[in-house]
Amino acid sequence: MEKEPILSLRNNGLKGRVVIIASQHSGKCIPAELAQTFLVEEAAVYVTDINPEILRLVEDEVEKYLGVRIATYPLDFSKPGEIHRFIQEVKEKEGRIDVLVTDFGLLEFIPHLKPFHLQTKDEWKRQFRYIVEDLFVWTKAIIPEMIEHKFGRIIHITSEASRVGTPFMSVYGAAKAAVAGLTRSLAVELAKHNITANCVSLGIQKILDRNERSKPAIQKLEKILKLVPLRRFGEPEEISFMVAFLASDLGGYITGQNISVAGGMVMI
Repeated sequence: MEKEPILSLRNNGLKGRVVIIASQHSGKCIPAELAQTFLVEEAAVYVTDINPEILRLVEDEVEKYLGVRIATYPLDFSKPGEIHRFIQEVKEKEGRIDVLVTDFGLLEFIPHLKPFHLQTKDEWKRQFRYIVEDLFVWTKAIIPEMIEHKFGRIIHITSEASRVGTPFMSVYGAAKAAVAGLTRSLAVELAKHNITANCVSLGIQKILDRNERSKPAIQKLEKILKLVPLRRFGEPEEISFMVAFLASDLGGYITGQNISVAGGMVMI
């Protein structure tokens, strides 16, 4: 019997896969890096965000490094109808949807980090809406398409703030913990359909370009950096390669996990 070829980064099942990257409040760095990583692997990539300006920056970043101009799609994530229509448009064009990556981030909330007793109910609701409720809508909308084709990879980018007590991030950490809990349950429910569900948990990431960094925001992040044994910010490509691995055939036996890419911030 002829031996099967060894799987590698160039033979990992990503070629031709249809990938949706949905992001909000995470800046351009991680969505742009995700798009580039999947494009290099010859996947069909669709990037959407609530902020058209972020999408323009993602387009510019991809063009700068890969020499191609990708189409991006601004959507209002608070309107499930827009998400459902977008998913149907992708399905009609590509025939299926293989991978959903969500990156619902911290960027908007960094300047407002403060002790829990000073948080307002509106701030609590706002973070849970952006991080949990909108993710619920995306995931719920994509699952029937994956069940139909008996294949899927669901990857939610979350945070070590959900597992580590982090100053001034109680609400954010609670929201990200909800995402991790949802993902574990989905992994069990969807396994019979050949669908995996995982989280990639970030530590202190380099999510801002130099010209985007506000001094107060960076000062707050640098205080938290002492919790990271490697004592540096994580790079966007370190995230994107883990996500691509989970989306590939190589990651097919991994489900229900919350994988830390955080410089040793959490060790289990």
